[in-house]
Amino acid sequence: MQVIDWESVGDFTIEGLLHLPPGYEEGDELPLMLNIHGGPAGVFSNSFRAMYHIYAGLGYASLSPNVRGSRSYSDELREGNTVQQGDGIGFGDYQDLLHGVDQLIDQGIADPERLALRGWSYGGILGGWTVTQTDRFKAASIGAGVYDWTSEYGPGFNNDVRLWHIGGTPWDNPEAWRNQSALTHVANVTTPTLLIHGINDTTDTEQQSMMFYAAIRDIGKAPVRYLRFPREPHGFREPRHQRTRDVEEIRWMQQHILGLEWTPWQRPTEKNDDEKKVIS
Repeated sequence: MQVIDWESVGDFTIEGLLHLPPGYEEGDELPLMLNIHGGPAGVFSNSFRAMYHIYAGLGYASLSPNVRGSRSYSDELREGNTVQQGDGIGFGDYQDLLHGVDQLIDQGIADPERLALRGWSYGGILGGWTVTQTDRFKAASIGAGVYDWTSEYGPGFNNDVRLWHIGGTPWDNPEAWRNQSALTHVANVTTPTLLIHGINDTTDTEQQSMMFYAAIRDIGKAPVRYLRFPREPHGFREPRHQRTRDVEEIRWMQQHILGLEWTPWQRPTEKNDDEKKVIS
């Protein structure tokens, strides 16, 4: 793992974590997985997390950027994607993502024809926005996001949006609420997109993914799949659901980035004590 940084719009220096596969040699162009954290005040920390290593173990370069809006740096960076700073959802933070990807392409690490992204919560929101703004990514997995802000007013996550990231309300600032919604721009989506949501999510309500899925499906420019999980809130709790979510995401990425029909690893089975006993 390397801690790297790059310059982005508005004179921001953005830091991120780059994980490379074992045995990587300089000059090898790799498929790239772009990870987008939640929050938006989440942060990728310089510590051990299994998620950092999954795609690196599969042969991808894995980039985890701390875009504007992230905590742990400064008030200026934390407030960088707010209306108070002349910014908002999918503006500067989206540029921060792309500038990091471009740096890895320029360095010969990332293959520009094999780019993928994944995100959860605000990562799903920004990931959904990203696939409406560019066709550079060949696969996306976005979970627990919001894609239409007006319909989310009241049911779920909107207080921070109203006060910080869009400003006002859907009736006194309707154009901004509409323009900063990925659903408004969904006709641009050509990226094969996997959507994931828990039915009991009250932070970002499940109907958001249903709407985005239905729109991508009906427009017909991109493959799309939607996984709805019963009983699950904003963060999944049931181990079987966690495994299914992760396996199906990897399967989606391997298919659309590498053209592989991937199957998950099988845990070796061991005989129980009764089976090990030899009957004489």
